[in-house]
Amino acid sequence: MKNYLDQVLTCRSKDAIDAYDQAVDCQLHAWPGALAAIDLALQHAPDFALAHSARALILQAYGRGTEAREASKQAQSFKQTTTERERSHVDIIQRIVEGQSTAALHSVRSHAEKWPLDALVMSTALGAFGLIAFSGQADHDQQRYDFVQKLIPSYPSEHPWLLTHRGWVLIETKQPQAGLPFVAQSLALRPANGNAAHVMMHAQFELNKPAAGLDFANKWLTLYPENAMLFGHVHWHAALCEIELGRTEQALQRLLNTIEPHLAHAPPLVGMTDTTSLLWRLNMQGLQDLSWAATERFAKENYSKGGNVFAELHLAMLAFATEQNEDLQACRVRLEKHADSGHGGAPSALHWVEGLAALRKHDRVTARHAFTQCAEKSVGLGGSHAQRTLIQRTLTALR
Repeated sequence: MKNYLDQVLTCRSKDAIDAYDQAVDCQLHAWPGALAAIDLALQHAPDFALAHSARALILQAYGRGTEAREASKQAQSFKQTTTERERSHVDIIQRIVEGQSTAALHSVRSHAEKWPLDALVMSTALGAFGLIAFSGQADHDQQRYDFVQKLIPSYPSEHPWLLTHRGWVLIETKQPQAGLPFVAQSLALRPANGNAAHVMMHAQFELNKPAAGLDFANKWLTLYPENAMLFGHVHWHAALCEIELGRTEQALQRLLNTIEPHLAHAPPLVGMTDTTSLLWRLNMQGLQDLSWAATERFAKENYSKGGNVFAELHLAMLAFATEQNEDLQACRVRLEKHADSGHGGAPSALHWVEGLAALRKHDRVTARHAFTQCAEKSVGLGGSHAQRTLIQRTLTALR
């Protein structure tokens, strides 16, 4: 039987396939309901390998690593009777869950050559938090652009998911005006599209149109369920617009009344980096006596042992803001391990930690030098350009 984008599936239950199809659709468009739909699929077909694999991917994104590894193990146990594509799909998700990101990205590229319509697998390489962006390579934005260009001939011309990414890669390669029509078309075809709305906010940021971005966010967010994965993040973008418009108090209230209460529904990496960076930006705007308590609790719950290079950049900020010198040193130690393993963004993050440590000692000269070095190669940190502007703005504020 067949599922999303006409992919052959090894599963005898039509009800299971329909539920799986719904789960993939929700996941690709950042809409709530993916995990519930997967659980329904597995009720109908407990031996459905790809459903177990999708469950692993979703759980991993929400920081539920132990459950994700168990789900991936279940997928492995049922993959032997499936197709070559499905076995490759299951193996890729397992590598992601096990933290083998370099091997996973290599496998995704190979998978794309044979099965470009396997959109769920393709999605793992894309976005600001995908395998390509977090590869540590300085040209990751161009790599994402090239990856998407290879996918285009295989997809319908009016496919919302691919249209979103066609716009996204143009925006991140400094072509926001060219990317905007693709994102707008994606939203017109499917308004219930959290990923496209998110990318629209990036377009408005890069076009330096905060009023247009805020107007879009305030209107579109009325459609978006509060338990959706990007609900808080789209509000984060709206807060950035408010800061640009000089409405810092409104941005603070959005943080306190919406973004922080939403942390329970946010993927940990999104929630921790959003709240940390927004507090940092508000402080640079002159707001004093900001409470870091909610972010600190969330970080301790999800990152007590650290995270990837992009996470460490924000954990270092949090440690500095809360005057936890031991935590700042722990970030340095973990980043040195990332650097030793060859991650291209780790040296930039280490300069950031060096700058923060210097600021703690009131050594502004050393701090400026370290932040300058961080900014020069900050693209290797991953994330989006909008997120990385925090580094340059910190340097500007220090100057």
